[in-house]
Amino acid sequence: MEWRIKIRKARSRLHWLLLLVLIAYLFIGHKLERGIGSRKWSHTQRRVPRKIKALVDLWSKVLERGHSSTNLPRALLPPHIQDCKRCEELHTKMDNRGKNGELPPWNLWKDLVHGSDDDNLPLTRLVQQDLWLHQHPKNCSNARFLLAHWHSQTAPIGVGSQMVFLSAILSSAVSEGRVFITLPFPGADHEGCTGSNHLRWSCYFAPEAAKECIHRALELYSDESAWKSGILKRSDNVFDPWAGVPNRHWGEPWKKMQPTEELDGNLIANTNETNERVWWRAQAYRYLLRFPSEYLCNLLNQARHRAFGVNAAEKVMLSITKDWQLNSSQPDDAKVWIPRPIVSVHVRQGDKSYEMTLHPLKDYMNLANALRRKFPELHSVWLSTEMQTVVDESDEFTDWEFYFTEVRRQYGTMHMTEYMESLGTKTAFDNSFVNLVMALEADFFVGALGSSWSYAINCLRLTGGKLKVGFLTVNINTVL
Repeated sequence: MEWRIKIRKARSRLHWLLLLVLIAYLFIGHKLERGIGSRKWSHTQRRVPRKIKALVDLWSKVLERGHSSTNLPRALLPPHIQDCKRCEELHTKMDNRGKNGELPPWNLWKDLVHGSDDDNLPLTRLVQQDLWLHQHPKNCSNARFLLAHWHSQTAPIGVGSQMVFLSAILSSAVSEGRVFITLPFPGADHEGCTGSNHLRWSCYFAPEAAKECIHRALELYSDESAWKSGILKRSDNVFDPWAGVPNRHWGEPWKKMQPTEELDGNLIANTNETNERVWWRAQAYRYLLRFPSEYLCNLLNQARHRAFGVNAAEKVMLSITKDWQLNSSQPDDAKVWIPRPIVSVHVRQGDKSYEMTLHPLKDYMNLANALRRKFPELHSVWLSTEMQTVVDESDEFTDWEFYFTEVRRQYGTMHMTEYMESLGTKTAFDNSFVNLVMALEADFFVGALGSSWSYAINCLRLTGGKLKVGFLTVNINTVL
């Protein structure tokens, strides 16, 4: 009995000691505004205890100053925030050949492809390795290149449709034995994309090819002889946007695909031609978006903190009082904490009526409720949409917790490209890619497969270790 009393006293002392440390961090060197100040809370009607607010504000200051959260006491580490510098170091090591051309130590990185082979489309691991090898030759000086133009510069299309074009260009590059290199990316033409990442896809995701190959291709761009000799080739008007699998020796793995998408309570049985496009695009998207850049990682930290900061602080404080350690953020690619289980709901409306039937949020939530009947603990939603009316409608579903990015949304039927232009390049593309990655962190998926954005989420689900989870859709688009 005596030892139990001593343990209780020790735990009590630890609890108060950590609280004193928290107060010191807050008020010594981190002078805070009184009350909430400019801090935006996801649930304005929710009463948040003072110590929870204090911990959330502490984490906010760490993020604002760009400091590493690892400087905090271990018990106060934010479980929903990654150490982006350490993640970038790991990704750089795993995405580059060694000094003598040796391959990265993929065998030491369990997350090269998430899940088992059965949790991904057929041959995903093999194809991802083959694509990486194709895009990272030992000697870039002997390589030929296909320079991918951005179709959005010549036609009013959104990011999702642009990804369809990129997958087709990558298919052509692999078939022709050329290294796929993107031309300057308009979405990275802003002050957030700095240094060598300015105007590059690598501002948001891993470089599309070895840096030496990218440098050589762009260096040769002004060399007329490189074009005449065929070392360089542009993708303009030389590819089929609906191209499928490149001419490789992978066989026909799409014929082994089983339907995992559901419409009106029935699995969607696709044709072999449709499955071939889905299979290839899923592989192409997975390669091109294989991990976020340090810049996008920091944006994701901010988005998770705005959405889940209070929840995370409650978990941390509970772990202190109960004397158990919540899994804190790790320097590798271990999953960061978010409220689970959570369903990704992507609602597309706006100008999309000319391509598909639009549905109100209620129809999407009917599908989410169908999931909850099977998984009663499900009550969290990551909502991605361009419509403010949809966000407003979410207030009607009082038995669900909705989380979403803080961005100005539209009313009416403004074209997606016009809406993105109204936000400005930085906000538009930051918000797009944050929503995409956040959606992929979900446990369940609801959307509109008639939208190329929901289509992209689904493709990345199929190669992200979540094939068996399925995708519930309010509609489809046979053209895609």
